Amino acid sequence: MRASAFLSIALTAAAPLLAAADEPIHDYVVRGGAWTGLSVPCTKGTVSEVAPRLTSGTGTSWTKADFASGVDISFKIPRGYKFINTPHSIGASVVHYQNEADNALMMSEKAGDPVQLCLMSYPTPQYDASTKRWVCNPDTDARGYIFRVYDYKRHRAYYGPNTEHGCGGA
Repeated sequence: MRASAFLSIALTAAAPLLAAADEPIHDYVVRGGAWTGLSVPCTKGTVSEVAPRLTSGTGTSWTKADFASGVDISFKIPRGYKFINTPHSIGASVVHYQNEADNALMMSEKAGDPVQLCLMSYPTPQYDASTKRWVCNPDTDARGYIFRVYDYKRHRAYYGPNTEHGCGGA
């Protein structure tokens, strides 16, 4: 499932609570500064790596053309910090496909840039009784978490899922 489709599904239920009917959810989520005083788990961190969504090998220098597939950013958060109580660590990252809103902002991030990371959404368990199998078990699958990232240097925000596929996905 495309990251943008996954994000749309995750935020659709919250849309009436998040924004006025005439304001796109994206605009509502990214406006303003760092979030404070909300019942949303947030922590300060730093950018650890910015890379194209699809890469072959490792690199530290990328051209704009390398990002044609999208952007993948990972973050360093305080040791031992957990956004929610899970038996595994959640990868603090945001992945966007090509041509998504805020890709240019994400591509401009540099390792060490200070950010605020807020957990906006997380997967819920899904069990298929007909096959007697878990479709999504968040206790064993750390995919499908959606983060909002506020960049303290650029005074702008973006958001997206921590992986290309949601919990139980491909």
